[in-house]
Amino acid sequence: MPHGGLSPHEVVVRVLGEPPKAGFDCGREEQTRFLRERAWADQQAQLSVTYCYYLDEMLAAYAAVCMDAIALGKKERESDVRYSQVGAVKLAQLGVSMPFQHRGIGRRLLADVIGLARKVASEIGCRYVTLDAQPDLVAWYERRGFKPNYLRQTERILDALTHGREPERIAVSMRFDLREAEA
Repeated sequence: MPHGGLSPHEVVVRVLGEPPKAGFDCGREEQTRFLRERAWADQQAQLSVTYCYYLDEMLAAYAAVCMDAIALGKKERESDVRYSQVGAVKLAQLGVSMPFQHRGIGRRLLADVIGLARKVASEIGCRYVTLDAQPDLVAWYERRGFKPNYLRQTERILDALTHGREPERIAVSMRFDLREAEA
């Protein structure tokens, strides 16, 4: 999946080949816990594949990807999209280890996932890359070409309100159109 801003000689990308070793911390409990507790099991169950990014032989970041379909309202569909459900590759989890943050590896990882989705789209119907952004990261993803999925987010907000959760704290469903320029 390699691509993006960091030198290919600096970064080694491998599919997770065994349960990850302890020590990875990206400063976000949910993403750190996913790698420790679920990434290997999900991969063995063919629910997702986790790509590990190594810098100087240390695990610097990871991305878990899977297939998805996104429901889009008529007003948020591009004019050439006639269907309410559209195929996508989902960036299910992403984590950058704290010592490696702010070095461009998140952008590199995102570009690699989009590249993977473009490859998949050449063989299977796939129009978007989807993800669920934490509220504080929405602007970062928007700067890279992602747009909110209003239909899906409205459903999430209603669900949060029904179950007594704070809507402003829930993840934001977003998409990147593969027909757009590189992120």
